[in-house]
Amino acid sequence: MPLTHEEIAAITGDIAATNLPVISELPATPELPAIPSLPDSPPRTPSPHPSEYSSHDHDSPSPTCAGPLRETNSSSWAARNSTRPVLRPRTPPPRLTDAQKASRKIKRDQKHEAAKRLHDGVTEYLNEQRLKIEALARTHNVTSKHINDIIGSQTNYHKSRKPQLINALVHAKAKEMNADQPAGSRYTLAELREMVANDPQTKKLSREEAAAYIEALNEHRDQKGFSVRANNLAAARDAVATTERLVKELDDLRIRTSIYATLFVVRGHINDTIQSTMYGTDNTEDFWEDVYEHPMADFLRQYEQWACTQNQSKFLYYTRKQARRLIARGLVAVTGKKDISMNYNNYDTAIVETYGVRIVGWPHGVKFTSPSNIGTVGDIRKLRDALKNCTCYWTALSQAEVRAHAAELDMRRSAGEVVRKPRKKRSDSGVPRKRKVPPTTVQASQENRRVSKKVKRTALQPRLAPKSSEFVESSDEDVE
Repeated sequence: MPLTHEEIAAITGDIAATNLPVISELPATPELPAIPSLPDSPPRTPSPHPSEYSSHDHDSPSPTCAGPLRETNSSSWAARNSTRPVLRPRTPPPRLTDAQKASRKIKRDQKHEAAKRLHDGVTEYLNEQRLKIEALARTHNVTSKHINDIIGSQTNYHKSRKPQLINALVHAKAKEMNADQPAGSRYTLAELREMVANDPQTKKLSREEAAAYIEALNEHRDQKGFSVRANNLAAARDAVATTERLVKELDDLRIRTSIYATLFVVRGHINDTIQSTMYGTDNTEDFWEDVYEHPMADFLRQYEQWACTQNQSKFLYYTRKQARRLIARGLVAVTGKKDISMNYNNYDTAIVETYGVRIVGWPHGVKFTSPSNIGTVGDIRKLRDALKNCTCYWTALSQAEVRAHAAELDMRRSAGEVVRKPRKKRSDSGVPRKRKVPPTTVQASQENRRVSKKVKRTALQPRLAPKSSEFVESSDEDVE
């Protein structure tokens, strides 16, 4: 369901995000203009991948911002994630001529005819199999269903196979042969397999060379998993295909296990061209009206508002916080000191020279300073990603490296360079202040002595009544 004009204005910054209407104020059946959908897309279109978002509203930066944020490109998911690899869209092939269209029609008709013959052959085989199964059932006194279960037993869960050497060689051959080929004239998979089979060099590979080919294929598959789509159209198609698979899996899981599930998929940025969608198994949509007295579509609209506005002003603050935490944890881990803190102003002397450790892989183009002083979203994201991916990390120096670093600092000092930045003076520096008289040994021991809980309770809460009776009456024997 599309957003209202006020909601879109709130997202783009014309109205404060805190003034967005709550669910109780939403109309039950709003009459709003529909957002144009993507071409050739089903009625239910999903949203992009939910993840972190770049700062879009620069008019309300975080309170901890060191300076104004520079304008960044936020037109697509790939532009907002410049540090990640991009899956390049496939170039469409050139238009076909009339002769090519006629030739392809002949091939298509031939394929249809071959498929029909195959279908007829499979049907004949299945009929014969059915007769044989019925004969086996009568012979062994079992049902036909029992035999069919034995023959067609399979599992819905499959383990992912390790990459084989033949696939790795085909991948390497494809990169070699199709790198400079234009769209429409690249070699097919069957042709590449034939090239690999006829190549004598692939039959003389050592174990190390085969492992290198397999490792290259693994890296390619991993890169496809965490890369981002190049433009909004590619992201929308990926979201549509993935959501359709999720819906089918949830339907199948519902049939197998009788579960109930709800799926909300919304766009993550106002510039994304994807409509949001919702899905529920069986009669799940009745839950929202029965319990919350609002249709499921109202929650979808609120979810879309939240996704498009959250992190716009807080993203820089939280990313800085993550970077500071990762740097501090790495420093504690490499030195083994829990009470150590990072010193950026005197890093060469207070950290490297004193503890013999150094941070390696600081991102290129990012100033070496505290993450709190980095004022651009792109730079702080680049630093945070490098720390999370362990391309920027702490390492311990050898004794020779520590001595070389100390010699370098001595040379800089002898050249007149201020190596260690002096501490900032107090505002009342030079003004005499009254000194505290140091306590004597007896007073210090009395102050540092730990008072037990029983003594504290006795001192703070005086006893109101005696433990025993205040007056004891004489017995009869004492009176006589």
